[in-house]
Amino acid sequence: MNMKIKVAFCTQCQGYSAATPAEKKYINHPDIIDHFFYHGEPWFTLDHDTFEALKNLEDTEVKIISLQEHTENDHRYCMCHKNTITTSSASVAEEDYIGSDPVSWYDHQRIDADYYFTDLYHTYNTFHGIAPIRNNMRHPGQMSRNLRKVK
Repeated sequence: MNMKIKVAFCTQCQGYSAATPAEKKYINHPDIIDHFFYHGEPWFTLDHDTFEALKNLEDTEVKIISLQEHTENDHRYCMCHKNTITTSSASVAEEDYIGSDPVSWYDHQRIDADYYFTDLYHTYNTFHGIAPIRNNMRHPGQMSRNLRKVK
């Protein structure tokens, strides 16, 4: 079977920095899994999002080749130091988003995280019986015991 893979080649050293199956349906194919275990991350990845991030480096060219053709020269790794390619349109969009909203992006993230972690801490403390002291009660189950006085 002639499977195609996407390979991110370096234009400086002609090595490659990442590879992934061209189609997601081949991710579970035995030859692809074998090649993944042989090289490992990041040289061969099964996650297309990881490959997309690695192909956006400087001096990187993506080619679609067959797996057999790739295995002939699969030890030519790229060890060049590369920076991420920046585009001016992405920074403009980010500035428009932050400037158009009275609450900044950071505050949105912090507020969402506060709700999540507050709920997480309450669930954890309730499960383990470590509720914080409120109104002289250590645990909601102790409320009835605190109100009754035994003589």
